[in-house]
Amino acid sequence: MSAVPFIDQLAGVYQAAAAGLPGARTPAVAARRTAALEVFRRLGLPNHKLESWKFTGLNALERQSWSPPANEGGVDAARLKAATLDADSYRLVFVNGRFDAAASRIGTLPRGVTLLPLSAANTALSDVLAAAGTDRAVSLSELNAALASDGVVLLLDDGVVLEQPVEILAFGVPALVNLRHLIRLGRNARATVLESYRDGGIAAPGWTNVFAHVAVGEGARLSHIRLQGENASAYHAALGQVSIGAGARYAHASVQAGAALARHELHVTFAGGAAEADIQGLVLARGKAHLDHTLFLHHAVPDCRSNQLFKHVVDDAGHAVFQGGIRVAPHAQKTDAQQLSRTLLLADRAQIDTKPELEILADDVKCSHGASIGDVDAQQMFYMQARGIPAAEARRLLLSGFAYEVVSAVPEGALRDHVEEFVEVWLAEKGAAA
Repeated sequence: MSAVPFIDQLAGVYQAAAAGLPGARTPAVAARRTAALEVFRRLGLPNHKLESWKFTGLNALERQSWSPPANEGGVDAARLKAATLDADSYRLVFVNGRFDAAASRIGTLPRGVTLLPLSAANTALSDVLAAAGTDRAVSLSELNAALASDGVVLLLDDGVVLEQPVEILAFGVPALVNLRHLIRLGRNARATVLESYRDGGIAAPGWTNVFAHVAVGEGARLSHIRLQGENASAYHAALGQVSIGAGARYAHASVQAGAALARHELHVTFAGGAAEADIQGLVLARGKAHLDHTLFLHHAVPDCRSNQLFKHVVDDAGHAVFQGGIRVAPHAQKTDAQQLSRTLLLADRAQIDTKPELEILADDVKCSHGASIGDVDAQQMFYMQARGIPAAEARRLLLSGFAYEVVSAVPEGALRDHVEEFVEVWLAEKGAAA
């Protein structure tokens, strides 16, 4: 454990990095960063005393020594190629917490589209660094505001349809990295975003802290895919805040398949009637990995629909967490909110904590939740082995079928193929280790 208290250590990280952070010469931005650090110093890390953090502790972060990421370095070409989409896209790559222009590919943007790294955002910085809340449950967002070294700003004007997906690709490093994203779609705009966090090739503890603000305007459509697969020593904490306008649709698919500890927390608010949210997730945990999906959906207006489907494959001494909170406001009649969690535990020491939370304050609603926990079906295994399929391959095929329901939520084509390959690599490694 470091001799310097954890909070003071992070203050030292800020002091070391402050002059090189985006907006350092802009008084308002510098003041916002300083204030955010003071909020985090006062609140500290979220802990088990908070109901939303009951199953996930961050004490391990306090036992490490953290420093700002190096200013130089890159990722090897083979690792970059394996992590990128095999299709035309707008790609922003981040290494050591900084935009890597050489590895990125933005090109010419359609009229009405702003796409740039946070480090080049200039006048938009104050908007990007806006507070996400000031309670301890989201205190990491304030640490992020203080230390955010880069990220993505994607803004679409009304009616703009972005045909190619936007790739946000970050490689983990043995340091504290803070990335902050702003995604805002105007009225009737459409876009697809693939957000991916990958192993940077250095098997040492790193901490990636991410905050994303997403606003889907009236009638807009956003497909948002998130892949997280850092090394087995890494720590990853992400908070996303999503607002969905009237008649808009937000489709989200999240796959977690790496890290010592990873938590993806998503807060979704329905800001207009007839809005939809389809949120699906897949956890693939092995070794001693602790992987957490936590969601809070606030049905604040009438006539909105949400669907949550989360699946977990947990092996060895892995630990998965799913918390799915749904709140239906008193006037939010005609709400349709469905939630389902399904888990396969493949070893005696594998664990899952599942906690649905439904707060329904309206009477004309359709809301449900369900959860199941089990192992691979023995009869299906017997059927496949009886037809000459080796046990390891039969198990892999069944796990692949279990996962595919979430994979199929990704738009068809190169995107779905990319996510499927991400999942199949994990399953193949599982088969080789079986």
